[in-house]
Amino acid sequence: MLSAPTSTNADKPTAKHFKRTVDDTTPPQVEAGVQPSNEAPESTSGTAISPSVITGPVGPAWTALGPAPIPNGQTIPADVNGISLTHTPVSGRLTSVAIDPANSNKVYAGAAQGGVYQSTNGGVTWRPLMDNEVTLAVGSVQLDPTNANTLLVGSGEGNFSSDSFAGFGVYKITGLNTATPVVSGPFGSGQFIHRSIPGLAIDPNNHNNVYVGSATGQQGIGPQAFTGAPPRGLFRSTDFFSGSPGSPTFTKLAVANIPATFDFRVTSVVYEPGSSDRLFIGVADAAGLGIGGIYFTENASAPSPTFKQVLKTAKKDFAPVKLAINKIGTTVTVVAVTGETAPNNQGEGKAYKAVYDSSKPVNATFSGLPAANGFADGQGFYNLDVAIDPTTANNIYVVGTLNGTFLFSRDGGKTFTPSNDRLHVDSHFVGVAPSNPSVIYTGNDGGVWQSIDAGVTWLRDRNTATFSATQFESIAVHPTDPNFSIGGTQDNGTNFFRPNRTWHRVDFGDGGYALIDQNATNTENVTMYHTYFNATGLLIGFGRVLKTSCATEAQWSFKGAYIPPVDPTVHCDGTTDTFNGISLSDPVNFYAPMALGQVVSLTAPFVGKSGQTVYFGTNKLYRSTNKGDTMTVVSQTFPSTVSAIGISRANDNVRIVGLNIGQLTSPTTNTMQVFATITGGNPLTDVTAAGMPSKYIARTVIDPNNANTAYVVFNGNAIAGKHVWKTTNLNLTGTGTVTWTAIDGTGIPDVSVNAFVVDRADSTHLYAGTDRGVFKSTNGGTTWSLYGTGLPDVAVFDLAISSDGHLRAATHGRGFYEILK
Repeated sequence: MLSAPTSTNADKPTAKHFKRTVDDTTPPQVEAGVQPSNEAPESTSGTAISPSVITGPVGPAWTALGPAPIPNGQTIPADVNGISLTHTPVSGRLTSVAIDPANSNKVYAGAAQGGVYQSTNGGVTWRPLMDNEVTLAVGSVQLDPTNANTLLVGSGEGNFSSDSFAGFGVYKITGLNTATPVVSGPFGSGQFIHRSIPGLAIDPNNHNNVYVGSATGQQGIGPQAFTGAPPRGLFRSTDFFSGSPGSPTFTKLAVANIPATFDFRVTSVVYEPGSSDRLFIGVADAAGLGIGGIYFTENASAPSPTFKQVLKTAKKDFAPVKLAINKIGTTVTVVAVTGETAPNNQGEGKAYKAVYDSSKPVNATFSGLPAANGFADGQGFYNLDVAIDPTTANNIYVVGTLNGTFLFSRDGGKTFTPSNDRLHVDSHFVGVAPSNPSVIYTGNDGGVWQSIDAGVTWLRDRNTATFSATQFESIAVHPTDPNFSIGGTQDNGTNFFRPNRTWHRVDFGDGGYALIDQNATNTENVTMYHTYFNATGLLIGFGRVLKTSCATEAQWSFKGAYIPPVDPTVHCDGTTDTFNGISLSDPVNFYAPMALGQVVSLTAPFVGKSGQTVYFGTNKLYRSTNKGDTMTVVSQTFPSTVSAIGISRANDNVRIVGLNIGQLTSPTTNTMQVFATITGGNPLTDVTAAGMPSKYIARTVIDPNNANTAYVVFNGNAIAGKHVWKTTNLNLTGTGTVTWTAIDGTGIPDVSVNAFVVDRADSTHLYAGTDRGVFKSTNGGTTWSLYGTGLPDVAVFDLAISSDGHLRAATHGRGFYEILK
C-alpha cells in the first residue's frame, strides 16, 4: 500500500491499494474497511471434514522459477506518483516470527501461504521446513520454551483478508538443529480444520499446556468461507507432548461471559514470562456484541480457567488484538495494539499498556498510548502487531502501514518514531531477539527484514535467493518465446519473467489478471494488459502497454474509469490514459476478470493492424476491438458481478461468463449463474445447469479446438465431485438445452478449483489448478491425478502452457513453477 496519488489525479492507479477484506458472512470481495459480520456460530452441516488424502502424484518434476526475490520491490519511500525510491528486494506476505532465545541469528518465519522457513545466519540463507505438508498457510509460530529445537506452528493465516487461507491445525517440528527436522501433525484438526490460528502460546514451565486461539480462514481465489468449519475460540491442550503418540487433545474454553459453545475469534495469546497461570488473550468482535478486547486469567493451568475482561474494544469496530509482554524483576508490562478507529480522523489502530507488580494481586489496567494512534491507517483488521524489549519496558515497537509501517518508542510509549525506510508496507509481525534486543525482525506484505540497531535502520533486507513467498494471482505467456511471462501478485505489483529467465517488477500496486496478446511476433512489440485493484466509484479498469521496453512503473496507460479528470500524460509507448466506456458506478470484483478473444482487424487508432479482442467484466461484459481504448457493453446487467470470462479464440461470438454468486433460488434449482452466447448477441442466455453448486465461479473456459465444448469451475468445499463441469453442446445456446456434466469426481479432492486450461495440442488433456496443487486428466476429465512431483501443497491460482510445451503454474505463496506437460 505505497501511496501518494498525484494532486491532480487523486484516484488514477498508483502504488496505493486497498485490501480485500472478508469475514464469514460478508459477501466476497468486500472492499476497504471490514464490514461487521454475524458472530453467531456458522452451520456445521455438510460433509464431514478432514485433511484430504491425495493419491501420490504422477508425471515429471516441477521446477521452481521464482521470483526469489523480486529484485525491485515497491518499498518505502515513494515519490509523488507512488514509485519506490529504494526498490529493496521483496518476496511475499509473512505472518509470524519466532527467534531462538539464545541466538539472535536463528529465526523462524511463517508465510501467508509459503510455509515456515528457518535461518541460522540472521536471514542470509533460508530453508523451508513444511513443503510436504497439507497446508502452507501459517498464522503463528512458537518455540518450545523448554527446548528451542522444537517449534509449534499454528496453520491458517488470521489476518482477515480475502486471501488469508485457512489451515488444518497445529504442527510440531522437532530436530531443528539437525539436517532433517521432523514435522508431525496437524493436531487438533477436528477443532481447527478450515480455520486460522493467529494465537498460540506454550506454558513456560510445562510444554504440555498449549493454548490456541482460532479465527477465520478462507479458501479459493474467490474467496469462500468453508462449509462445516468448526466453531472458533480459545482452546487448550494439557497433553500436547505427553498424550498418546500423534494425538494431543484440545478442549474449547469459556472466556468470561463468552461460553465455550460460542463461535468467536481469538487473535493473540501470551503468558506472563515465567508463569504457568497468568495469561492474556485478545478477542476480535465482528458483530458489535461487546465481546472484543483483552481478557486475563490468573489460573491458566486450572482445570477450568476463569477469565475477566480487562480492556473492551469499541463495540462499533471489528478490531483484532495483538499482545506482547515483558517482565523485569516483579514488574510486568503488557502492551497491546488493536484495529480500533482512532479519534479525530487519525485512521485505524490504537495502542495500550498495562503495568503491574507480579508479587501482588494483579490489577491489569490498560491505558491508551495515543502517540501511536492511526498506525494501521484504514486496515486495522489486517496489518498490526506489537513487541516489547525483554530487557527494558521503554522500548516498544508497533507495526502497521504507511507512516505506521514500523514505529519505535524509547520512552515506554509516550512518543513513537517512524522507521520505515526500505520496508514494504502492511506489516504483520515484529519480534525482538531475547539474547540481543538490538536485533529485530519485521515481516510484511513484501517479506522479512532485519535491524541490528533496535529498529532505527533497515539495511538488512532478508528476502534472499533461498526465500520464496510471492503470492501470484495470474500468469500470461508469450506466443513464441517460451520464457516470456507476466503475472500479477498480491501487493507486489505485476512481474515479468524475462526471456533470459530473470525477474523484474514492471508495475506497482496489487497485480490482478495479466494478459499477453497472442498476435505478437517478437519480444518487443508486445501488447500486455493487467489489472490493479478495482473499486466501484474509485477505480475500474486495467493497464496496457504496447512495447516491452515500455513496461515499467507508471508507463502503463490506464484504460477504464477513475475520478476525473483523465491524466493527459503521454507514456513511453506514445499512448495516454483513456476513459473507455466502463462505468465507474458498476459493481465490480477487486480482481476484475479480463480475457482476450479472437485475433481481428483492429479499429481506430489501430486501423490496419491485427490483435485480439479484449473483454472485461463488472456486472456487465465489456468488449473492445482497439486494445481497450474504447469498450462497448455486450451483455445485459447481470444479477451479480462477473467473476470469469471465456472467449473462443476461433470465433469471437462464442462467449461464456460466470458470476460471483452461485444459485439464487433453491438448492435444487439454479438460475442466473452461467451465461453464454454463440452469436455475439446481447443479452446472453442463462445456461446454468441444475445441480451446479452455489459457489464462486473461478473460471469459464472454451476448448481452443472445439467451440462447442466448454468448462466451468467452482471454488468451495462440501461439493465433492462438482467443482468442474463440462458441456459438449454449447452450440445449443439460445436454441436448445445446453447440458452439463460434473467431471471431477474421480481424482480431484473436495477443494476449491481456481484455474483451468485445455491443452491446445490435445483437447483431452486438461489441467486444473486447485487449493492443493495441479491435477491432470488425459481422458477429457473422466479421471484425474495429482500432476508432477516437487510442487509444494500450495494454492494454484492460474495456469498457462508456454510455446515450448511447459505447463506453468502461478501459485499463491511460492511463485511460479513449470513442468513439461
